[in-house]
Amino acid sequence: MAKLAVLIGHLCFWLGRSNPSVCGSKPDEVSGCQMKDMGSCGNACCVVEVGLKTTPEQTYELTKKTLQDLSEDGFTYVTGGEPNPGDDLRPYNISSPEMFKFILQGRHDAPKYYGTNGDILNFAIYQRSGASSGSVLRMFSLSRIHGALGDNGQNYKSLSFLAEKMQIQSQLAVKHGCGAPLSSPPKELNEDSSASFPSYCGGDASKDPDCARKDFGSCGNACCLVELQLNQSPEKVHQALIDGLTPSNGFSYVTGGQPDPADDLRPYNITSPEKFQFIAQGRHDAPKYYGTNGDILNFAIYQTSGASSSVLRMFSVSRIHGALGDNGQNYKSLSLLAKTFNADMNVKYGCGLKSEVNLV
Repeated sequence: MAKLAVLIGHLCFWLGRSNPSVCGSKPDEVSGCQMKDMGSCGNACCVVEVGLKTTPEQTYELTKKTLQDLSEDGFTYVTGGEPNPGDDLRPYNISSPEMFKFILQGRHDAPKYYGTNGDILNFAIYQRSGASSGSVLRMFSLSRIHGALGDNGQNYKSLSFLAEKMQIQSQLAVKHGCGAPLSSPPKELNEDSSASFPSYCGGDASKDPDCARKDFGSCGNACCLVELQLNQSPEKVHQALIDGLTPSNGFSYVTGGQPDPADDLRPYNITSPEKFQFIAQGRHDAPKYYGTNGDILNFAIYQTSGASSSVLRMFSVSRIHGALGDNGQNYKSLSLLAKTFNADMNVKYGCGLKSEVNLV
């Protein structure tokens, strides 16, 4: 009872104070909240990197300690659960696509969205190429609740707030999202994947061409973002998508909860950065990772040139902390859904593609 009283008291204190890490309802009046994202990961998200002079070990300890020290500002260091992978990647001698040394996860709570609805924070730390010391900290923030197309600048704000508290002086380099326009990496030819495979990249992953796009830490954890150009109305695309999220293939459609935003964005008349019409969320379960550990799927549908032409943006991120690599699963999940529409996928971010940013 004593522990519960302390917890309730702490929560009341936190909810009652002005939280400097939260953008709130007037983001234009809050420093660091100007980089508003709209659906870059289906939901809003932000990926940044910053080069540091500290070793990977020092960067990891500082990041972890900062998350733990900022509990009154809504931050939490995530660990535990089953399975419970460690943060230390050094025993695996990873050298490609980067020399990853550590990975960790956190959460950022705001007065309205907290706990299971709090934003997910992923961090991956790798050694700078050709440097005996020095590291790069990759930070990712994702609006968690279904229907979170926009973030009022919160995802970038959370990461920049952490960087400030870590006394990082260098500018954060945006890799994806954070309100920046989507880039278009070179499109690669799709392999024939007409053979029958399960929806997860298990023991026979090497034989399944859809499992060949193995991602490593593009969103701190592994992730994949693609788009489909479709000659269907946004409404029909949304319905077909929901129909395709069937349990028989490990998929589920996420709705309900409190709050419970609707999928239909048309009443809001959104025109920028795209004419977003619908948003949805799903989950993909595999034999080992399912339920709260299942991969998160976010979808955003926007209208293009005509009423019967639309783009389906699909995003998958490995949910559990420590999931640096995905064995190709994120791309695999999206490719299975794409087959519902008989359309090619245009990779926009992650999915095993290496993107370059200029680190200060």
